Amino acid sequence: MIRGVFFDAGNTIVFPDYEIYRVVASSLGAEATVDQVVAAEADARSAFDRAVAESAGGDVMAFWDVYYTPFYRKLGLPEQDVPTAIEMTREANDLGVGIWKVPVDGFGETMDELARRDLAVGIISNSDGRLDQRLGEIGIRDRFDFVIDSAVVGVSKPHPEIFVKALDASALPAEEVAFVGDYYEVDVVGARTIGMKPVLFDPYGAYDDVDCDVMKRFKEIIDLVDGWAEEA
Repeated sequence: MIRGVFFDAGNTIVFPDYEIYRVVASSLGAEATVDQVVAAEADARSAFDRAVAESAGGDVMAFWDVYYTPFYRKLGLPEQDVPTAIEMTREANDLGVGIWKVPVDGFGETMDELARRDLAVGIISNSDGRLDQRLGEIGIRDRFDFVIDSAVVGVSKPHPEIFVKALDASALPAEEVAFVGDYYEVDVVGARTIGMKPVLFDPYGAYDDVDCDVMKRFKEIIDLVDGWAEEA
């Protein structure tokens, strides 16, 4: 029986302000639409996924170059301008609430439904130590029982220890928890290793033929939770 649903943060609970990426690219001579930005993220995802997985729980912020190099190349920047674009992106993320500040579509109603089912909800994120504060500034921190930030606890997904810390915070056993994240190697593999039920959130179709539940819309977690309850 599932008694808790935990989530990744970036590209699961909160999405980037895509206009920031468009402004960075445009300032360096590459015009891009939002659709092109989304497509570029899908291209960059596999490189980032592999790098973080192979790190065995290293500092996620060390992989910005791995992610943003193919990302900005896809948007049309020449190789020599990519380091400048990455630095501009870092600077943008240091301002205010950063880049990831747009709550996922359907967030409020979905969280209401999870609350009605009396489920524990929390966040396990590879972040930079500012996640708890920024979720508060966005206005959604109070929807979660806890936030586990890799920079705060000193270990990153997919290392099992970061998932154990979330279990400790919730006082739930792993087999009673589902974890929703957007990277297969980082989120699905990490959650499964500790015994949680993994769910891949893949709204843009970045993955094919994976061996776990997949959500295209955030609110689909409710149907999954209800289905698991019926099975139990």
